[in-house]
Amino acid sequence: VTVLYCISQIDIYMSDTNEKRGPAPANPDRKTNNVQVGKQRSNFVYADLTKHLLHNGEKEVEISALGSVISDCVAVVEMLKNQGMVKVTKIQTSRGKDTQARRESTDKIAVWVQASDQFAELYAKQMDERKGKGETVADDSESSDDQ
Repeated sequence: VTVLYCISQIDIYMSDTNEKRGPAPANPDRKTNNVQVGKQRSNFVYADLTKHLLHNGEKEVEISALGSVISDCVAVVEMLKNQGMVKVTKIQTSRGKDTQARRESTDKIAVWVQASDQFAELYAKQMDERKGKGETVADDSESSDDQ
């Protein structure tokens, strides 16, 4: 009986506070040249995001991941290297501290990449191939001219 009462009180509280909230406000401290690899999306999405950041004028992009997706981060970097798009400039690994909430430390990797010498040609070729296949391609060439 006590458990049901607690659950019903939680339900009442949740229904009272269940108002729709908009997206989180932009974080002014967040770096614009960081790609955080996660489980939500395909590795190709993170590779494309890195390419777009480099194309739009970023000199260096940090690709980072925590815990079990470190291997995905390495896969993204290797995909970009195998395509000849980037060169790795720095790799950093770390292990986070234990907290009261979690008794396990979290591993982190961060890999910094720069565009390769042939990046512009390879990027243009890939975008042309996508347009030929009918894929939606963001036309960001005008924004990179302004920078």
